[in-house]
Amino acid sequence: MFDFLAQSHMDSQDNMAHMYNSQKNGFETTYESRAISSMQNLFPNIFGKNGSDGMDTSQTLPGLKSVDKWNGNDVTGLRLQVERELPNSDAQFRNAIAHTFDPAPEARDLALELLYKANKFALDLCNFIQRDYDFWKHKGYTKKEAWDLTCLSVRRIFEDIHVVRVVGRDSRDTKNPVLTATQVIWATLRAHVVMDEYSRRNFFEHPSISAVIARHLASHHVRPDESLETKFTKLDERVTSLASKVDGILSRLARLEIKNGISPPKKGRGGGKHKNDPKDKDADAKDDASED
Repeated sequence: MFDFLAQSHMDSQDNMAHMYNSQKNGFETTYESRAISSMQNLFPNIFGKNGSDGMDTSQTLPGLKSVDKWNGNDVTGLRLQVERELPNSDAQFRNAIAHTFDPAPEARDLALELLYKANKFALDLCNFIQRDYDFWKHKGYTKKEAWDLTCLSVRRIFEDIHVVRVVGRDSRDTKNPVLTATQVIWATLRAHVVMDEYSRRNFFEHPSISAVIARHLASHHVRPDESLETKFTKLDERVTSLASKVDGILSRLARLEIKNGISPPKKGRGGGKHKNDPKDKDADAKDDASED
C-alpha cells in the first residue's frame, strides 16, 4: 500500500516514460507494474533506498535516518503525509476495483476486503512506530537510541512480509500471464496473513518484535564483575580499621586536653584523677611513643 502513495513531484516526461515502459513490458495498467516492482524490494519506497552499490547495508530503515523526518512536531513529517494520502489511495483503488471486477462480484469483494486490511495495517504500523519510539524515549533512551531501536522492529516487520512475498518477485512470464497473476495473488495473500498477525497481536506482542528487543538487550548487557563482592568486603574491613584508629586518636586527644588543662578531668571513684598520677603519666608516655 505504501508504494502506491503519492510521492514527491515527478516531471511529466518521467511520468510518461514510466507509463510507456509499463505498457512496453506487457502490463495493461500501471497498477500491475507497480505491484510487480514492489516485490523486488525489501522496503516500500518511502522507507528504503539502495546504497551506491545497490545493497542495503543499514541495520534500520535507510530512508528514515532521523525521527524528525518521520514526525516533525506533529505538524510535518512522513507520518502526517501517509495519514493524509491513505484516503486518496483508498478512493483510487475502490474506483479501480469497481471498474475492473464489476462482472465478478466474488473477486470484487475479495479485493475490497484486502484493500481494507491493507489500509488498516498501514495505519496500525504508523501508530506502532510512534508509540514504540515514545516508549523507549520515556524509558530514558536518547532520541537517536530510541529511534534506532524502533527502526529495528519496523525493519523486522518488512523482512517477515518480504519472506512470503518473494515467490512473486520474479514471476513475470509474458507467455503465461495466468501463472504470473496466480503467483502475485498467492504472494499477496500470504503477505496479508503476516500483516494480520502483526495487527492482531498489536505489534508489541508479536514474537518477531520480542526477538528484536531480546537481541538488543542481550547485545547491551553488561556482565557483572565477580570481584565486586571481594572488593566491597575489603572496603568494609578498611573502614572498620580506620574507625578504630579514629577512636584511638580521639581518646589520646582527650587525654592531651586534660593534661594541658583545656578541659576538666573526668571524675572517678576516688574523686578524679590527680595531675601527677603515675598512671596518667604512663598513658601519656605511651601515647607520645606511639605518635613518634
